[in-house]
Amino acid sequence: MIKKGRYKRCVNFFFFDIDGTILSEGEKRYIPDSAVEAVHKLQQNGHLCFINSGRSWSEINDNIIDLGFDGFVCGCGTFINYHGKPLLADELPMELADAIYADLHSYKLEWLLEGQHAIYYSTLPYRTHIGDFYKEYHTLFPDHCVDYPPETRGLHFDKFCICVTPESDLSGFMDKYKDRLTFIDRGNGFYEVVPVGHSKATGIQFLMDYFDIPLEDTIAIGDSNNDLPMLEFAGLSIGMQKSDADVLSTVDYVTDTVENDGIYKAMKHFHLI
Repeated sequence: MIKKGRYKRCVNFFFFDIDGTILSEGEKRYIPDSAVEAVHKLQQNGHLCFINSGRSWSEINDNIIDLGFDGFVCGCGTFINYHGKPLLADELPMELADAIYADLHSYKLEWLLEGQHAIYYSTLPYRTHIGDFYKEYHTLFPDHCVDYPPETRGLHFDKFCICVTPESDLSGFMDKYKDRLTFIDRGNGFYEVVPVGHSKATGIQFLMDYFDIPLEDTIAIGDSNNDLPMLEFAGLSIGMQKSDADVLSTVDYVTDTVENDGIYKAMKHFHLI
């Protein structure tokens, strides 16, 4: 294992979002060969490459793991591993998790819960965008998806997502948990919910402390508003073309889309490969 303090200069730490950054979006989803080549060339040049995703560890596809990233920051900074060794694994405290689970039903919100080992869904029928996740994830991760009824307690999860329905009391739920949870508005009544004190930026900070590296040696690449914390924090930030407007106005450099070899082009632009 690389000992703390080894990396001082000349080695950069790269943090890649998944969806819309290395993985195309839309009906046909794929990782371009050019993105894979860019990551491998960075590693050959001595740099370290990490995934930094809102997905929990249980939601990381095998084809992404098999690309050979040096490590993963998952669940908006709630889980971190390096070459397969967990460095950080923060679950919601059980008392809080049980209270949240009960209130998701009493405030009439649709939900999915994201843990290190499982993705939890409701046995109740879905009427919102989460129903699309239900179908997709039960196909992609059949061994990780579990359905539970409203009376269940004792579920282990790091973060979760919610969708509003006409009956939902979103403001009441948000007000009750405003000191414990951060709500990321992903649009169309869909929210990503993360424990206060965790973000993609805190994931970078954790690894900076672990490896004793300066901020200027960190490079973040993303496309959506849950990437903003890491893009605002990193030494260099790169946004994908067609990113959310807030991303485009924040980043230091905008590259092409993932489908048009944006990752490879950005690394060439900065003479990193």
